[in-house]
Amino acid sequence: MQAPAQGQTQTQSSPLYRCGPEGRDLRDSPCPGGKKDEPTKLQYEQPSAAQTAAAQAQSAREAKLADAMERERLQQEARDRQANAKAGSIDGRMKSQEPKSTAGEPSKKRAAPKPHKAPKGPKEKKKKNKASAQGAQSTS
Repeated sequence: MQAPAQGQTQTQSSPLYRCGPEGRDLRDSPCPGGKKDEPTKLQYEQPSAAQTAAAQAQSAREAKLADAMERERLQQEARDRQANAKAGSIDGRMKSQEPKSTAGEPSKKRAAPKPHKAPKGPKEKKKKNKASAQGAQSTS
C-alpha cells in the first residue's frame, strides 16, 4: 500500500490496546486487570481542510440540484393533473363541452323511503297427530 501524498491527507495515529482472549477486545485505554501490554499504533488518514471544504461544497451543490429536481417534478405532476382532469369515456373520446339544457324537463323527485318493518317472531312448531301419520301410511 502506498503512502498518501502529504498535501492531500494527514496521517495520524492513536494508541490501541488489545485486551481479552486472543486480543479481540480493542480499547483506547489500558486493559483492565493489570495486563501491561504496550499499545499498538493505529494509523488513519484525516482529510485535509481543502478536502473537507470541497466535500461540503459538493454536498451543497447536490442539495441545490435535488431541490431543483423536486420543484420540476412537482410542476410536471401539476401539469399532468391539469391535463388529465377531464377524463374521456371508455372509447377514449372526450364528451362534448356543451352543458345539457334542463329547462323543459320535469324534475325528478325521490320517493320517500319505505317504513322499516318489524321482524317476525319465531315460528311455532306443528305437532303431528299419530292418526294423521298413520293415515298417510295406509293410503300409500
